[in-house]
Amino acid sequence: MNRFSLTLLFILISITLMATHERAGEIIYTHVEGLTYRVKIITYTYAPSPADRPELDISWGDGTISTLPRSDFIDLNAEIRRNEYEGQHTYAGGGTFKLSVEDPNRNFGIVNIPNSVNIPFYIETELIINPFLGGNNSVVLLNPPLDEGCVNKLYVHNPGAYAPDGDSLSYRLTVCRGAGGQPIPGYELPEATNEFKIDEMTGDLIWDVPIIQGEYNV
Repeated sequence: MNRFSLTLLFILISITLMATHERAGEIIYTHVEGLTYRVKIITYTYAPSPADRPELDISWGDGTISTLPRSDFIDLNAEIRRNEYEGQHTYAGGGTFKLSVEDPNRNFGIVNIPNSVNIPFYIETELIINPFLGGNNSVVLLNPPLDEGCVNKLYVHNPGAYAPDGDSLSYRLTVCRGAGGQPIPGYELPEATNEFKIDEMTGDLIWDVPIIQGEYNV
């Protein structure tokens, strides 16, 4: 059993990007053996930014923090860099642990996050270790949490999620979080002509329809 959350960035095309750094990301964990787990952090950042991160801190949820080196990166285009950070951790025992990453440099100009450049970027995932149930592996997303849409056109995004352990999956929208993992004051879901929702069974994120050009986090 596991819970997983991510920050997804939407870009409605024809907007001039005045980006700072962190745009979207996710945390993936894999059981190694016993109480040892391996983690991969994937982030999508503004490639030309001087705030490049060769390493990131991760809180393991048990009171310890590690600095993970960047193991790989690729510039998907002139403005988007995909970064990977990897590390391993052994827990002292079973329990429920919230793994989290926080970076002070969130992207500038996110439409649905007031003053986004001053709001830390934050992602988390929950790991439940129960020795009687064996190892636990997180959900994996086949589609990256970065996408483009068009104003006045129906938009649908599916993360292509699957659970290696065969867990059943359900989906819901939540509030984006900032410093200390707290809900961001003033955060709102993107404005839509009709509705913005997620199908709890299929994972389809439906934006019917976008109104204002810009960058959005969900």
